[in-house]
Amino acid sequence: MRVRSLGKSDIAVPAIGIGTMLWIPSKSITDDMIMETYSSCVDKGLNFFDTAEVYGNGKSERMIGQCLKKDGRPILIATKFAPPSKMIPLKPKRTTVPFTSPRALLEALDGSLLRLGVDYIDLYQIHAPPSKNTITEYMDVMAEAVNAGKVRAVGVCNFSEKQMREAHTALAKHGIPLATTMVGYSILRRWAETNGIFDACKELGVSLIPYAPLAEGVLTGKYRVGKRVPLGYKAVIYFGHLNITKERDDSKTFFQKLFSKPREISKQKIEPLFKVMDEIANTHGKTFAQIAINWLLTNEEICVIPIPGMKNINQVNDNIGAVDWSLTNEERELINKAEIETRN
Repeated sequence: MRVRSLGKSDIAVPAIGIGTMLWIPSKSITDDMIMETYSSCVDKGLNFFDTAEVYGNGKSERMIGQCLKKDGRPILIATKFAPPSKMIPLKPKRTTVPFTSPRALLEALDGSLLRLGVDYIDLYQIHAPPSKNTITEYMDVMAEAVNAGKVRAVGVCNFSEKQMREAHTALAKHGIPLATTMVGYSILRRWAETNGIFDACKELGVSLIPYAPLAEGVLTGKYRVGKRVPLGYKAVIYFGHLNITKERDDSKTFFQKLFSKPREISKQKIEPLFKVMDEIANTHGKTFAQIAINWLLTNEEICVIPIPGMKNINQVNDNIGAVDWSLTNEERELINKAEIETRN
């Protein structure tokens, strides 16, 4: 398994990680299914798991902890702390300090450590820009956690370039590098290339972790043949379409976007891209998902570590097929040109 560094930290992780937002036991995904998926991942060298305290109100973290205890093999864990933020409507319970205090991070960290059953977190991330207090205040507390040995590397999620640089500067005062930034990034969501995130990653030596690397399943091609996009995924796609996170400059008004259809669910708009991906997939004997993930892995500008969600062994096998081969520069250019066509 190829490995990549988390920024300038001394932590190396597999080229792709595992998103576990949906690792919440239910009728459709049981404890046994999650355990089977977990074991399959580790068998194949995929041992970097990303979770968060707000995923199922801690259930995802707890599930990973149970799997780790039962399986026994070492893994690398990334999880996230949720500050007061306009991007996170949930409000995790805090008991020792007010939810709005930056020091709530330490209580949240201890809760995550307990649920995961570990002594430290390999990558601890702030889930979204805080709406209360400053980023610098949160990073000062994060530095305490690093110095206490409870966190090995620090990351941020959904931060703008300016916010990311503020976090980097604050941590640098403590001699700690900002290791990662997590944003939505895929063939169909490329604003990080133009909104300053890429430039900051290159300048500061920060690795980029894309969430939704398969655009909520759109880039697997499964909706191309008539299957409907689930309502929940469609809501997430519309959320991005409305630019709620302000990740891009957009001349359209909110109401213009509200009453227009996202290209991800417009078969007519997206078909030129699918045709190109189809040809490339046939050339390499690969699937659409493997093409989409490899497009991220073969980015030569910055270090990219995708974290596709994996809910079953079939998805594990599909995602592992994105590693240990490479799209050519010509194929990447064909994909890029086709993606531009979908914007019209």
